[in-house]
Order: sequence, then C-alpha cells, then structure tokens
Amino acid sequence: MDIKRVLDQSSHTIEELIQCFEIVKENGNVAVIKFDGERISNQYTVFISFPSEDRQIIRSDKKTLKEALENVLRAYIKD
Repeated sequence: MDIKRVLDQSSHTIEELIQCFEIVKENGNVAVIKFDGERISNQYTVFISFPSEDRQIIRSDKKTLKEALENVLRAYIKD
C-alpha cells in the first residue's frame, strides 16, 4: 500500500487511512489517535511522532476523525 495513492483517491475509507498508519508504524514512527469527549469542537486529535529529532511531531485537531487522519498523513508524506 502507498500512502500517496490512498490519499489521491477521491473516496478513500477510514479503514484505508488506518492501513496507512500501519506503514507509519512499520517505518519506526509512533501514531496516536485520541477521542476527546471533554472538548466541544475539534474532538479528534491525531499525531505522529518520530524517534529521532530530525522531524517535528505532526499533529491535527479536527471535528472528524477522517479529516484529522488525512491532514496528518498528507504532512507525513510531504517531507
């Protein structure tokens, strides 16, 4: 599976996005999905952290899980 190919599809599923996070994990990075019931807006937080200090944490807070996953994955493949 290729992250860019999945994101380029016009109608990808959350399951496909989660499979992309398997690639993130296989690359030795850490991916976290948080559901925050305390917040009124942007209740979904997704971030990717890196074991080395070469890259900053990539984080997205959005109103839907799909949006948060997409934003983080787009930033992940950008660099």
